[in-house]
Amino acid sequence: MIIRKLVIGTIAAAALLTAGAVPATAAEVQPSTLTTTTSSTKIDAGKTVTVSGKLTKADATPIAGAEVGISFCFNGFCGEAQAKPVTDATGVYTATLTPIRTGNYHADFFSTDPAIANSRADTPKIVVLHPAKITSFAAGRGAAKAVTGSGTIDFPGQYTANPIPVELQYFSFGTYRWTTATTVDATWNGTTWAFAASADHRKPGVWRAFYAGAPEMFHAAASDLVFVL
Repeated sequence: MIIRKLVIGTIAAAALLTAGAVPATAAEVQPSTLTTTTSSTKIDAGKTVTVSGKLTKADATPIAGAEVGISFCFNGFCGEAQAKPVTDATGVYTATLTPIRTGNYHADFFSTDPAIANSRADTPKIVVLHPAKITSFAAGRGAAKAVTGSGTIDFPGQYTANPIPVELQYFSFGTYRWTTATTVDATWNGTTWAFAASADHRKPGVWRAFYAGAPEMFHAAASDLVFVL
């Protein structure tokens, strides 16, 4: 009888310990909400943006003291966390970061409380524009009276465009509207990116070289103006 009671007591104690170790069920896990935004959606390369947001429970109660991992994403790939800010008493977090190219930031909250679910959020796209500069330009008429323009273009930042279409543009007096006479790709000459092209235009006018840039990568660039008779 004593042995039987001991066995039953042991089984009951084990059952209690097992019940205490059972994690929260799906119905008991409370969702969390993570928001994120950025201070700017278009910047020059090398500039910073502030990524911020708020972490709350399903009932809008702030989750304080929680770590939020922030990683940079482009072309569908997200790297390792670049910052891990901690939420304050109101659930707010913030981080200042320097995106190196066009993309977005991804925020992750991995809960350490089994009763609170993980959550994630993404900022809008941030367009990062890199510099371009036409470093020299000359234009004049050749023997056939066509206008020949030549020069060099540089990308002083971290990236270089490819291809590099450079437009030779002019405006004649009385119109004051830029017209593209021809377009040529700049090529590497061993020292710099150079371009040269000719266009059959007989009227006197003002000429320039123009690089239109790329909408989500490079700034536009224009050369100094050259008057051609």
